[in-house]
Amino acid sequence: MKKIGQGWQYTTYDLENGRVLKKFHSWSKAYLVIFREIFPFNKDSLFEIPSFIKDVKRKADESFEILKRVNIPQEWMANPRFINKYDFEQDKVQPLHKVFENLDSEGIKNIIDQFIIFNLRLFNLGVIDKGFNITKNYGINNEGQIVLIDIGELFDDKESVIKQIKDRGWVKSYVAG
Repeated sequence: MKKIGQGWQYTTYDLENGRVLKKFHSWSKAYLVIFREIFPFNKDSLFEIPSFIKDVKRKADESFEILKRVNIPQEWMANPRFINKYDFEQDKVQPLHKVFENLDSEGIKNIIDQFIIFNLRLFNLGVIDKGFNITKNYGINNEGQIVLIDIGELFDDKESVIKQIKDRGWVKSYVAG
C-alpha cells in the first residue's frame, strides 16, 4: 500500500488492485498536515488549526449524511465503499491535475466542459461540491467520465448551495492552485 496523496481530511493510499483507500486523519495527523500547509502563517494563524480540524470533521459528517439522503449514482463518486464511519475505498482514477498535464488547450477545454456538465447533474440532485476544486476533487475514471473523488465536502442545503454559487467558489485561489 503506497501513499499517493494527502489533504486536510485524508491520506490516500493505492491498494494496487484498481482501488484506493482514503484514511481519515486523526486529530494529531490533521494538525501536522494543516500546520505544514499554512506555515509560515502569512494568511492563517497557528491558533486557527484546531478550528480548521473541527471544520473538516464537521464537513465530512455532513457530507456522509447527504450521501445517505441523496441518491447520487455510486459511479459518479468512483464507487465508494465505507470501511468505517470515515475511512473508505474508491476506484482509482486519474485526478484532473494529472490529466491536465498531458493535454493541450483544446483537451483541457473539453474536460472543463465535462466538469461543468457533471456539476450541473449534481446540482440537479440538489448537491454541490463545496469548493468546485477541479484539479484535486475530481478525476477521470477508466471510461473517460468525470467523477467526484473528494466526497467529504458536499452541500445540499439550498441556502449554502446558492451562497456558494453567488460567491463563485470556483474562482478562489485554492481551486486553480
